[in-house]
Amino acid sequence: MTGGNGLLAGKGQPGDGQAILEASRFSFWIDKANILRDISFAVRRGEFLSIVGPNGAGKSTLLKCLLRLHQGGRSEGTITVAGRDLGSYGQRQLAKAISYVPQPGGWIPPFTVREFAKLSRFPHASTVAGLSPSDELAVDQALESVGMTGMANRNLKTMSGGERQKAYLAAALAQGAGIMLLDEPAASLDPRHASELAALLEKLNRGQGLTVVMVTHDLNHPLRAGGLALVLAEGERRYFGPASGLLENGVLEKAFRHGFLYLDHPDGRGRLVVAR
Repeated sequence: MTGGNGLLAGKGQPGDGQAILEASRFSFWIDKANILRDISFAVRRGEFLSIVGPNGAGKSTLLKCLLRLHQGGRSEGTITVAGRDLGSYGQRQLAKAISYVPQPGGWIPPFTVREFAKLSRFPHASTVAGLSPSDELAVDQALESVGMTGMANRNLKTMSGGERQKAYLAAALAQGAGIMLLDEPAASLDPRHASELAALLEKLNRGQGLTVVMVTHDLNHPLRAGGLALVLAEGERRYFGPASGLLENGVLEKAFRHGFLYLDHPDGRGRLVVAR
């Protein structure tokens, strides 16, 4: 993928080989609150996993556990990255394996697009010599991949929400990891920017072999993106399998405790989910 020298980078074919990211009977507590219970799933190189579920299901917590950002909690079960236990990775090693795009909003870094993308090269850069020509090239390629080359010198604080999300995505790509985790990246974006972001992620997944794990509230996005879907509710796994399976056996109704309509797309592109 863009950036080239990430630990897990490489095009490959979706579904080839062992799981690149796997949770096995993983549970997580904060104090006495059991946030996640007995979660299992596996994603292979080049696959696209959409994580859906109602508010409070544990979706964002799961992403943070995959990144070791929940240091204060207690866990059982295992999480492995490329067959290695997550806890065995040093911080730089983990950053070479997994990048992260958080939810929109909150604090905006006081950097230009290019400066912010350059910061993401910390797993590869020498603390003495700084960025190498290969690091600079990785940043250039990441900006080009998301169409941000012409905005490289814009300050993040001057950008629209959609533009800023593309900048964050460019930084994650420049990091050179083979796995990207995204937490509701289209939240608060207008329909055009949300659609552009979704199309860009699908292009990176299919064209560059990027393994994508994304939390989303858009139930139609997993159907468009294809790949796999993980449904969480009340901290438990309610479904894991092909995204098309979201339309079967009342999976969504049981998880959300709400009714849905399933309609044929007017353009003939599969089916749509609409809340009743």
